[in-house]
Formats: sequence, structure tokens, C-alpha cells
Amino acid sequence: MITSAVSDGPEGLEQRTFKCAKCGHTETTTLASDPLRSDAVGWTNGELRPPR
Repeated sequence: MITSAVSDGPEGLEQRTFKCAKCGHTETTTLASDPLRSDAVGWTNGELRPPR
């Protein structure tokens, strides 16, 4: 999936549209405009580790 469009969403958020390069399927989702300033930072600093 590649980002095909980004537009303003509710305050502090963006709506991003992703498109599959192979089949053309699209998905739109709302994300924090700056992920490093969102609540997601706690998740990235959490205990999640790659499989062994």
C-alpha cells in the first residue's frame, strides 16, 4: 500500500488514503498528524518486541 492522498481531518488529525499498487484497492484512515506527538509514542516505547 502506498499513500495516495493526505487531507485535514478533525483537529490534530489527518485523513490518509492508501492504495494498493497491484490491485488498486484503497483504504482511508484517520491518523495523528504528527505521530511522535501523539499517544502512540507510549506504544512505540512499550514492551512490544519482534518474534524470535
